[in-house]
Amino acid sequence: MGWKDLFKSKPPDATPDPRLRWFGKLPTYGDYYSSANDADWAVEFNDWILKGCELHLSRQAGHKREHLPPAVCVLRLPKSGMTVLASIQDFGGDMRGRSFPIVFYAGVPSATWPGPTSDRILPALRVLKDLVAFRDSVVRFVNAPGRFESTFGGREVQLDGLDADSRDESWKAAARAVDVRVWFSAAGDAVKAETPEAWHSAVRTWGESIAALESDEFGPTFRFPIVMSLPFEAQVAGWLCWLERRMNLEQRFLSLLISKDAAAAPTGRLSIIAREVVPEDYLLFTSFAGTLAYLDDLCAVTPKAPDNGAEGAPIPITVRVPESWAAFVEATATE
Repeated sequence: MGWKDLFKSKPPDATPDPRLRWFGKLPTYGDYYSSANDADWAVEFNDWILKGCELHLSRQAGHKREHLPPAVCVLRLPKSGMTVLASIQDFGGDMRGRSFPIVFYAGVPSATWPGPTSDRILPALRVLKDLVAFRDSVVRFVNAPGRFESTFGGREVQLDGLDADSRDESWKAAARAVDVRVWFSAAGDAVKAETPEAWHSAVRTWGESIAALESDEFGPTFRFPIVMSLPFEAQVAGWLCWLERRMNLEQRFLSLLISKDAAAAPTGRLSIIAREVVPEDYLLFTSFAGTLAYLDDLCAVTPKAPDNGAEGAPIPITVRVPESWAAFVEATATE
């Protein structure tokens, strides 16, 4: 059985679990804050966070302690067949100085929500924004600590639209208003190109290699740049739109990990995992992501040097760069 069939073998009675759950540490307590582990999928997710954080700490040994930038994820759990939507925020660990983030999350059955494709991702992004918004409640709790359950218990997350039938392409309106050259200028060091033309050419070539490899055995891990000051939904849905023109995302169950490059950075990263997740994937949230040998990182793609003309001078790249972000991500693999 291939990994894409894994979730189809799970019991059909799995249902969305909108209860707000949490797991992690804050400087108000010497141990973990944890909601009730009354479901196998919650235990599986907490275990992924534990193992991933342990790997992150081991990589930091001998280096300055790295705070995890604000992050969110859509994580497909391989054993329970559930998909977790979570925000991951680092407040410095517990009161004894032991590092660990605090995570808020909810879950839906993976088998009921394929992809996500570009027309299915917006409800998930809304949920992730709601989970990130708990940061304000955490700050108030840290300033006036009490019982964690009293502050965060009894809440539910709205999971409407996370199903196979719901479609929403409203992101395209915002994407049409984003100028690709403005995006490129704001991306800065997140892309390895000096001009929009060189960047567009490199992205197109990279996409052609993905399309050539597409098969049932192809389980890659991709990373894409995001500009935090430009419409978030248009970029995440846009990169999915770009990818689904090169891979069949309708028949896959993708995990998405999104984080800022640093607390004050103008850019971020979208990681798309088209395979079963492993604890090492936690490092995709961190500065150690580049050490993962299996990562295929568009942020690190260097454009091909231009050919030289008859007199030895480089021939400039003259590919036509689409004007809007919508046109850029909707371009075909070969144009």
